[in-house]
Amino acid sequence: MNSSHTDLVLSETDLPAWYQSLNREFFNGELPPCSIKWSRRLTRTAGNIRVEVRLITLSVPLLFDVWKGDTVFEVCGVRCTSPEQALAEILKHEMIHLWLFERKLPCGHTREFRRKAREIGQPKTRHGIALPAPKSGWVYECASCQAKMFRRRRLGRRVACAKCCHQLGGGDYDERFRLRGRRLKNEEEVGQATR
Repeated sequence: MNSSHTDLVLSETDLPAWYQSLNREFFNGELPPCSIKWSRRLTRTAGNIRVEVRLITLSVPLLFDVWKGDTVFEVCGVRCTSPEQALAEILKHEMIHLWLFERKLPCGHTREFRRKAREIGQPKTRHGIALPAPKSGWVYECASCQAKMFRRRRLGRRVACAKCCHQLGGGDYDERFRLRGRRLKNEEEVGQATR
C-alpha cells in the first residue's frame, strides 16, 4: 500500500473521529457510534454498511490503491481530487443508510435516501472510481456481434446477448445469441479481456 497519501486516514483508529466529525456536521450528531474497518477484498464497491450491526467496511483498492498523482474521480456526484475527499463522501453515503435505519425507514437507495443525499451535497448515489484490474475471471462473447462481457465468476446459467436478443430475437432469450465463456488463466489474459 502506498503510504504517501494514506497516512492521514488509513488507521482504523483514526476513522471513528472522521465518522464523528461527519456525524456532527451532516447529521446533527444523531447517529449512534459505528465500527469502521478497511478491506482489501471489497473491490466492486467503495464502501458498504451492515446497519443492523453498525459496521461500515471501506475498500482499500478503490479508496487508496487507484489514486495516483493528479487523479480525479466523481464520488456520489462530487468531484474528488484526493483519497481523503473520496473517503469523506463514501462515509457520508454509508451514514445516510444508517440514518434511515435509525428512523425505521427503508435503508436502500430510496427517494428519502436521495433527498438526504442532496441535502448533504451528494447529487448522485454512485461512485465513478475506476475498478482495479481483476486477477482472474471469465470472458463471455456473443457469436453474433462479438460483444464481450467480463465476469469474475463463472455464470451459473445460460445467458444471451441482450443487444442481439432485443434487435434480432424479438426481445426474448434466443439460443442463437447465447454467450460462450472461457476461463482466463492469468493476469495478462484478464487485462487483455477487460480492455
